[in-house]
Amino acid sequence: MYVTKTDVAGGSTSRVSDSKDFDSKNGIRMITCGVGAGVPKAIYIRPFCIDNAIFKGDQAASSGEMPIRKAITPHQFAGDLKEQLETLAPARILTDDETPRTGWLVEGQFLLVDGGDPYGRFFFGTFGVGRSVLALHVKVTDVDKGMVVYEFDMAGGSRNQGRHGTIRSSGLGKAIDFDLVNAAQRIYLVLNPNSFRYGARTSIALQ
Repeated sequence: MYVTKTDVAGGSTSRVSDSKDFDSKNGIRMITCGVGAGVPKAIYIRPFCIDNAIFKGDQAASSGEMPIRKAITPHQFAGDLKEQLETLAPARILTDDETPRTGWLVEGQFLLVDGGDPYGRFFFGTFGVGRSVLALHVKVTDVDKGMVVYEFDMAGGSRNQGRHGTIRSSGLGKAIDFDLVNAAQRIYLVLNPNSFRYGARTSIALQ
């Protein structure tokens, strides 16, 4: 999964008071002096809307089961996202009648959920045949400031995997299950300033 477009970082409702607040090259609006939103006190996740998403491919055992799979997918992804983001801050999945009071609200919508074709992956998967595709839009709102701080599109999928798959791809299995986990992890990587703790040290100091 990759971020394909960042629409907002700092929110379109914020006012630019300094030339450093706006990156004209990338079209990114910052909160102040080029500084984005930091790690929040808490993270609230609202299951992503899937009403208008294209939902197709290898998702269920029959077409009659597809509406159930479509309805369950937002809850499945919310669980995957909570597992990833709770390493940043305490995370919780909101119910329909709940509203966050502090921290970040992470919400969005699915655009395309395509499970692909496992038979196509079996025979010509290395050429991209039968690949799964997942596309979604993510919005992160700072509840305390009442403004959108980050908003971006994501897309990805099984790509050119073969019949055997990998640790991060399904092969002949249900590709969307892998894609949802990969998307949740990518959101975590996007929002975490140093997710891999590069440069971290315990006792060695440079002279």
